Amino acid sequence: MNNSLTKNWLTTAGFEIKNVATNLDLPVNIAFVEKEKRGEDKPLCYVNELYGKVKVFNDKFEIFTYAEDLLNFKQQREDIPGKGECGLTGICIEKETGDLFLSMTYIDNGKFKSRVIRTTSIDGFKMESSKIIIENIPSVHAAHQIQALNIGPDNKLYINLGDGMLDSSVAQDDNDLRGKILRLNLDGSIPSDNPNPKSPVFAKGVRNPFGGTFRKSNQSLYVSDNGPDRNDRIMRIKAGENYGWPDNIRQNIIFDWYITQAPTAMAFNQDNIFSEEYNDFLFLNLFGTSYFEGKTVKGKKMVMLEIDKENDNVLSYTDFLQYNGNGPASPCGLAFGPDGLYFTDLHGEKNEKGEPKGNIFCIKQTK
Repeated sequence: MNNSLTKNWLTTAGFEIKNVATNLDLPVNIAFVEKEKRGEDKPLCYVNELYGKVKVFNDKFEIFTYAEDLLNFKQQREDIPGKGECGLTGICIEKETGDLFLSMTYIDNGKFKSRVIRTTSIDGFKMESSKIIIENIPSVHAAHQIQALNIGPDNKLYINLGDGMLDSSVAQDDNDLRGKILRLNLDGSIPSDNPNPKSPVFAKGVRNPFGGTFRKSNQSLYVSDNGPDRNDRIMRIKAGENYGWPDNIRQNIIFDWYITQAPTAMAFNQDNIFSEEYNDFLFLNLFGTSYFEGKTVKGKKMVMLEIDKENDNVLSYTDFLQYNGNGPASPCGLAFGPDGLYFTDLHGEKNEKGEPKGNIFCIKQTK
């Protein structure tokens, strides 16, 4: 823990920020174990590191390695941005078993592809086995890959899948999984109530949908999608819906940014972690320009939106957290924990060797 790092982050009045972990290697997303499953010396949360490791924290926020060497290719930090952006991205927890679902890119016969695996563990601290849920999806050694994973209130697995970058028209091709939101049973089979019962496609027309989260008040999935050079957006995902990419990036959106901000993970305040004043507000990270050092007008902040749950009208939009340091810090993963809102700082601050090291921070309400 290094709370001197918190001086670089400016929070809204009534909140404070603490550093709870540092020296992580590109921490992407964070997922908390269900409240009923937590306890002394049990897993509290998991964080996936982009280049193939999963870290697990206990109730004291002590760190252990759950899994490593999950990629079958080597990544180099100097490749960021571009080729260095792909790897181990999405993570979610099956609440009954504690199994982890992980999404990643891999190489098969010299070609990059995407897949999702399900991992098991005896005690939650060390992976014992893994099973492929879906694979063989064309990808590239870059971004626009397989992204966020969520298990919905229907106990189905929802997968955010980018368009693969090379040919955006695939997002409108019903026979191609890229540029889609997929929905699967937890064993990888296709649910009979999908829009097409023979296809895992739940919705189409997305570009680079990094973030996703379910809203309990309307049982809906919300997704953040990165636009080309403008019009990053937020969408409420509905069965069979078309979200327009590449023809109309503003189709069926509920909010967009004209100037690119690179939205990443998102989370609703819906378990009384923050006070009633912020009930059901959406918190969302804006990543900004990858590996850009210092303050910038693009990203490096967290915003808070009040969204009507029936019609999805955005009632308010507020800057909640802003980076004010000189490092390459970039807010990425986001999730509510037992005592606050946690986020991963992917690039973090530079250490004494000039190497950037990622962080995890917790934002707590003070009044």
